[in-house]
Amino acid sequence: MAKAERRGNPLGWIVLGFVVGAVAALGVILVVSAGVGFESSGYEEGAEVRTTADDAASAAVTRTPAAQAAPAPVAPEPEKPPVVEAPAATPKPAPEVDPQMADDAAAAGMTSRTRQ
Repeated sequence: MAKAERRGNPLGWIVLGFVVGAVAALGVILVVSAGVGFESSGYEEGAEVRTTADDAASAAVTRTPAAQAAPAPVAPEPEKPPVVEAPAATPKPAPEVDPQMADDAAAAGMTSRTRQ
């Protein structure tokens, strides 16, 4: 009977190892996120940490409207007549398509580029 127990399926040991590993990983995450080393990180509990964005926001709130410079008025420019461009004298002729190019285009599915 002892031999039959040794030849058993190791699935139970695999599941047990997985459960123990998961519990150990969660324990490590809990210890790390609980604030171990918090005192040595430079932050004190309850201390306010100011950033440049905080300083800019407080400066914007305390700024008075008179301190802002008003933009100088811009004089309107005199109206100019619209520019009319002359149309092209003659349209350019379409490039000639040789039969080999038309055959290649048709084979590639680009039939709209070939002449009818």
